[in-house]
Amino acid sequence: MPDPDPTQADHDLPRMHPSSLHLASGPFAVTITWLDADPTELPEGQLGPHGSPVRAIGQTVIPLGMAKAMIPLLVKMIAEYETKFGQIPSPGFDELSKD
Repeated sequence: MPDPDPTQADHDLPRMHPSSLHLASGPFAVTITWLDADPTELPEGQLGPHGSPVRAIGQTVIPLGMAKAMIPLLVKMIAEYETKFGQIPSPGFDELSKD
């Protein structure tokens, strides 16, 4: 069986459309928990992590080195997008990026 081509999308993978995320880091990896903040899909009275009306829809664990390598790639991709289409609203970004 030939190796899969990483440039081709795997259409059999489930698609997630998270509305928020939770980040946690350990000594070797970053865990990204993808969250959906649609309270209409939760059973009545159920709350998600930290008492909020969200539910976890997936989780990704990546080595710290990969997380660090992603930063300049994401910055470049977002800058190119904003050059073409305009500023992306991101409440809290200015405060968080100063830490």
